[in-house]
This record gives sequence, C-alpha cells and structure tokens, in this order.
Amino acid sequence: MTGTFKSGVNKWEYIGHHIVRSSDLFLLCEQDRNDPESEPPFIARLFSCELYGMITFILKKMREVDAEAGKLFQKAQYGHEFIPLEYRGREMQHFRMLIGKTAEQKVSELYNAEFINDTDDGYETYQGVFVTLERALGFLFQEIGLRSGTPSSKFSERIQLLYPEYNTLITRNIEAARPILVRAKTVPVHDVSVLKIHLSTEQLDELYNDLSKFFDTRDQEDLLLLLQGNESDRKLLFMGNQNRLVEVFRRLHYHRKITDSQTHLRNWLCHNFKYRSKRGESELSLNSVWDILTKAKGEPSSRSRICLFEWLPFKTHSAVKRSW
Repeated sequence: MTGTFKSGVNKWEYIGHHIVRSSDLFLLCEQDRNDPESEPPFIARLFSCELYGMITFILKKMREVDAEAGKLFQKAQYGHEFIPLEYRGREMQHFRMLIGKTAEQKVSELYNAEFINDTDDGYETYQGVFVTLERALGFLFQEIGLRSGTPSSKFSERIQLLYPEYNTLITRNIEAARPILVRAKTVPVHDVSVLKIHLSTEQLDELYNDLSKFFDTRDQEDLLLLLQGNESDRKLLFMGNQNRLVEVFRRLHYHRKITDSQTHLRNWLCHNFKYRSKRGESELSLNSVWDILTKAKGEPSSRSRICLFEWLPFKTHSAVKRSW
C-alpha cells in the first residue's frame, strides 16, 4: 500500500478502511469455521492490524448513521414528540428507521450485505445500514477471537476511548468472541451425507418429478430419500452436465429452501452425486461446484436450466446479491 497518510491516522487504520470500503461486507466476513473443510473467509487472510483498521472503519460509519438519527431524536425531545412505546429504551432505532437510505447506500454493496434480508423491518432505512455494520463488527471480533481470544489491550482501550457511545457493544463483542477458541474444537462437523431442504409436500413432489427424469430408475428411490433429508448408501448418477444439477440447488439455496451453508451444500452434492460426462461417469469437482454455488460461474444457459417452477425462479448473480 503506497500513498500518504493523514496526520494522526495509523497506517493499519488506513489500509483497513480501504479494504472494507471497497468490499462487499458479507463476502468479506462470511465464515463457517466449525467445518475444517470449509472455505476460509477472506478475513482469515488478513493481518490482525488490518482487522483492527476495519473495526475502526465500521465504528466510524455507525457513528455517522447515529449522528443523523440523533438530530431527529434531539428535535423530538425539544418538541415533546411521542415515541412509540415499543421503542422505549431503544429510541435511536426508531429514529434510524425514519431516515431512508441515500441513493449511494442503495446501490452500494457495502451497505446491502447479506447480513439483513430485504424483507426485514428497516431494510431501506438507516436502521438497515446500522444492522449490516453491527453484524459485520461481530464477524470481525469473532475472527480476532479465533486467533487470539481477545484484541490487544492497547487496541481495546483505543476504540473505547474514541467511541465511548459504543462501549457496551464493543465489550459484548469481545466477550462473545472469547470462547470461540474452545467452541471451534468441540462443535461436531455436520454430516455431509444429509441435507435439510425446506419444502411443502407439493413442492417436494414437483421437484422430485422433474429432477428424477435425469436419473436411472434404480437411482430414483434414493434421490427421493436425499431430497427428504435422508441418506443414500451410494452416489447417484446424474445424466447430464454437473452444472445443471448444481444450479438447481444453488436456486434452492438463494430462495432459502436450503439454510445450510454453501460449504455444506457443496460437500453434500459431491458426496452424493456423480454425473455423466463425455468421458463417462465422473466425480463432481469441488472447485467447479463451489464456483457455481458462490459466483454463478459456469451456470447452464437459459435453455439448459431444469426444475424451473413458479416458486423456484432463476435469478442473476447480481440480483441474488441484492436480494439476500
């Protein structure tokens, strides 16, 4: 990193601010650290000092959000305005929800990360921005917890001095991250042979009837078992390109019919299926499946997609990122 640094700003703060400002918070922080075979999150490759810089950036942005909400709160106090009873004790949340996202925030990946659903209350307001930042803050403290248990005392004292209004939040995140070192060793790995798909009876029938066309009759009974959340004692042969099969489950995942992590979904697919290629029967590629699930890289063309139902429509990768 080259360039000049503003007076009073440490180099690691500058770098951390630059990293988080130019990144999608969800992709930056998403992690499934309980699975030893999981893809490491981007933040796992950063230096601790860079994580500290990212934390200060997020706290700075949270303060900017609350500065605007605070103006409304102060105005309401002067005018003796009524505050809904359900927001007593959390007045700032109420006033954040009265301020809509700016045009820049609406299109920025930074403020539309997948930490909050677009159907949640306050998504299109400063409250949605604040929740996104707050949850990203938790991920960063968790990463520090995985590495060393707690941040350095010097850093903790610094941010609590600079951001006293968030001392309770900072302390809560530090305490929550502290036992992660123990939990990460004791939480059992999910069984890759099973996957829970949340479907109604009608949806399950429709999915099975269409998907089973791509399997030999001897595999169809086991396919139904897998779709019902059970195990199969052998790999099933999908008679088509692997990207057609994987894309169906990618759709199930972004429509929240599958709530397991993408890592678990990838491992489940590779554990339970093989496919017919030009060379004959082939194993699913871990890397290719991962690229389809997470980046839509190598998805089938519109003519090759299968299992297109009213309740399971296709979305472009950019639309998925916006809607999650």
